[in-house]
Amino acid sequence: MIEETALVIEIDGHSVLLETQRKSACQTCSVKSGCGTSSLAKVVGKRSSRFTVEKTLDVKVGDSVIIAVDENALVQGSLLIYLLPLIFMLVTGLLAEYVFVSELVTILSVIAGFISAMIFVRYVLSQSTLKKAIQPHLIRRV
Repeated sequence: MIEETALVIEIDGHSVLLETQRKSACQTCSVKSGCGTSSLAKVVGKRSSRFTVEKTLDVKVGDSVIIAVDENALVQGSLLIYLLPLIFMLVTGLLAEYVFVSELVTILSVIAGFISAMIFVRYVLSQSTLKKAIQPHLIRRV
């Protein structure tokens, strides 16, 4: 489980609006003083993310809570969302290049492969339990 601390902003029936502070990996890096990424992170400043989760604990506005996401579900979701479209695009592009030997047809085939992959990903997510598994959920109050 990947865990993160969040602050309860609002409670609406069976859902809770949470806010988390985005953290960069620079905070634990030993060379952060001489790194450009660390300097850029300081300039951009701390940003927060707000999202809604199902209310499974008795929490109040202002409470700090621990939220978690299953690691395996996150990896599966990432592969589905990022890798599958790339594979679709490469396969359709290579097939079009081999069959038609035309650059314009290849480009259009790659675009069609990407669009069909997005439709397929949307269908898979709507039919599987993965969509619910990659949603963060409340673990405990801090």
